[in-house]
Order: sequence, then structure tokens, then C-alpha cells
Amino acid sequence: MAERKVMKLSKAGAAITVISKELTPVLTKLMQESNVIFLQRHYQHDDVKGFFLVFATTNNPEVNRKVCDEAQQANILVNSLNGVDEGDFILPASCSVGDLHVGVTTQGQSPVLSTKLRRYFQHKLSALITEDIEKVALLRNEMLSVDDAVQKDIKRFEMNALVDSLIVSIEAYDVNLNEL
Repeated sequence: MAERKVMKLSKAGAAITVISKELTPVLTKLMQESNVIFLQRHYQHDDVKGFFLVFATTNNPEVNRKVCDEAQQANILVNSLNGVDEGDFILPASCSVGDLHVGVTTQGQSPVLSTKLRRYFQHKLSALITEDIEKVALLRNEMLSVDDAVQKDIKRFEMNALVDSLIVSIEAYDVNLNEL
């Protein structure tokens, strides 16, 4: 869970500090290649101080609760792995292909369902490639730049035909539910 959050925040250019006794291989590599700060230790009192946003994603619900309590006392936004009742906000489970982002949320009521649906859509969207999404964007930009109404309708038709073909590709892509 923490790994996905760190990866997404890193892609967005966020300044990140990770406090953990150990890292996954993916996070270890990220630490070596980016400016993510890693404090190799357990959470300590007041570690939340000075941050704008905090994620409590340990495998220990008591530690997560402590992180949330301290963050909220310091008026710092916090997201908790323990659920919506402890944190200030939830994040949808999401997946991406290029500039296409799909998010699923149950408003914190069923994270398992959100996670399974994210995996399902992630598999389904693997039928697409980034270039497919870029083609749709290009056609849209061409449509918006045309002044002639007839030409605009032609571009709109081309764009919708491409979108329809992409949806057909997604629908045809077989997903084994037992692998989710």
C-alpha cells in the first residue's frame, strides 16, 4: 500500500519522507534514483510535525492510530490504512494508461472491493497502449482547432469512432477473476 502511494506521489513531484524499518525492493530502487528521504526506523512521537500531508500505512493498527491522532492534533491532513474513521480523507484505488486514469472508491466502506475492481480495470486497460490515448487527445485538439463546422463534425466523428474501437478492445480483453 505505501509503495503505490510513494510511487504516485513521486511521479507527481512531491517531496517525500518515508519512515520505516525496511523498504520493498521497488522503494529501495526509488530511494537511490530520486530525492525521496528514507528514515530507517520505527515511527516516533511528533514525526508528523512539519508535514502538510501524512499517510499512516504501517501493518500495525495501533501505530497508524497514533500517527493519525498526532497529525490531527497538529492540523495536518492524514490518510489512514485503518480506514476512513481515523483519517481525514480517502483516496480512490486507481490505475492508469498514459493520461487515462480510472479511480474506484467505496468511500472507505469496502477497500477490498475497491482494490479488486482496480485490479480488474488495470487488467482490462492493459488492452490499450499510451499511443491509443494520445491519438484520442490529438483528434480532440484537431477538432477544437477547426473553425469550419463540417470539418469539426468530421473530426468529432473520427474521435468517437476511435474511442468506440478502444472500448471494444477493452471489452474483448479477457480477465481471469481468479488472478485478481
